[in-house]
Amino acid sequence: MELQNFNPWWRDGKVPAGLLGRKRKAFDDVIRYIDKRQIALFTGLRRVGKTTLMHQIVEELLGKGVNRYNILYFSFDEMRYDLDELIKQFEIEVLRKEISKEKVFIFLDEIQKLKDWPSKVKLLYDMNPKVKIFLTGSAQITMWKGIRESLAGRFFDFRISPLNFEEYLEFKGVKVDKTREGVFEKDLKRHMEGFLKTGGFIEALDMDDHMLRKYLKESLLERVVFIDIPQTFKLDIPELLFKIMTITAARPGFYLDYKSLGNDLKIDHRTISNYVSYLEYSLFLQKLYNYSKNLLTSEKKVKRLYLCNTAFTLALNPQTDISLVLEQYFVNTLGARFFLKTPQKEEIDIIHTNDTKLLPVEVKIREKIGKEDVKALFRFLEKNNLQKGLIITLGTETVFRKENLTVDAVPYWKHWSILEKVYGKSE
Repeated sequence: MELQNFNPWWRDGKVPAGLLGRKRKAFDDVIRYIDKRQIALFTGLRRVGKTTLMHQIVEELLGKGVNRYNILYFSFDEMRYDLDELIKQFEIEVLRKEISKEKVFIFLDEIQKLKDWPSKVKLLYDMNPKVKIFLTGSAQITMWKGIRESLAGRFFDFRISPLNFEEYLEFKGVKVDKTREGVFEKDLKRHMEGFLKTGGFIEALDMDDHMLRKYLKESLLERVVFIDIPQTFKLDIPELLFKIMTITAARPGFYLDYKSLGNDLKIDHRTISNYVSYLEYSLFLQKLYNYSKNLLTSEKKVKRLYLCNTAFTLALNPQTDISLVLEQYFVNTLGARFFLKTPQKEEIDIIHTNDTKLLPVEVKIREKIGKEDVKALFRFLEKNNLQKGLIITLGTETVFRKENLTVDAVPYWKHWSILEKVYGKSE
């Protein structure tokens, strides 16, 4: 096991520039917890920068005078080793003492590839109070009940996502006055098109369409579908995972009926349900529930399915209608969990919820928007004793009113205006 290949700073006290990349907001968020005892757990899709973030933290530690030999990085992505064996070799060959004796920083990449990792990490944490542990996982590993239980109170969870639209503009060197979006309309529309295609993956920002589709399919989609998920779960037909994603890409937000989909694919509906769960676990799918004040009722109702990133949708189906791609974009961006479909066939794309606010959001990307398009929004406001709704449009910007109720119509390219309507401030 050649640990020195993973830890080049042992030789010269520096992290190679090629491993560092450009710092994002997530770096500042994480650094605030660097002196806390708890494990820092970074989860997110492949290629979003989790490993880069780890190397940036290593550089920060070295800059603060931490001994180069007190920092261990290892990736379980391609190499299968036991954690005890790894730590023992580190102690003998590099640290020259037991890790319990002084402050040590341990970075473990793609931790989900380590068999029985929660119990092993728990033991490492509990037995070594001076050790600070950083973990990454290319999956929603905290959704497992056992992990929450075994590591309860022992970790802070950080979700690392691809670039958002504002970060995308910064990485592209585009300067926009977000308080005067109208001045930059043409630029924002053009860059939004590029953002939808690249999905905010840093490596993909300057790729042409052919190279981009190849990168997304081979480095991300096929890698996870045919290697990562089968390594975690026992699968008979990994091709079914790809089929489900392809169906979702063709019609973002389609109504998910396991039995109907199973009949179409000639596969048992329970298998379909399991495979959808595997894709959710791998952060590829976003499932929305039909809104109800009773969460148990929502669970039983029909659901809608989206891919988690517009780049995946366009890579799998470049002909996907742009209105559906933009609908997906706002579902993804707003972290939507609910939509609405009533027995009277009224529908609302997103019911945005947080601790203090409930906001219905409809996405209508077409030339003309009229009173008929906001009827369902007003009905929802009346029923739930709310005052404000939002409709995201192609170009219409106005305010619809009904007594003391209002629905703001905002063009899709007015990114910061929309965030302000949803969150009450620009994010």
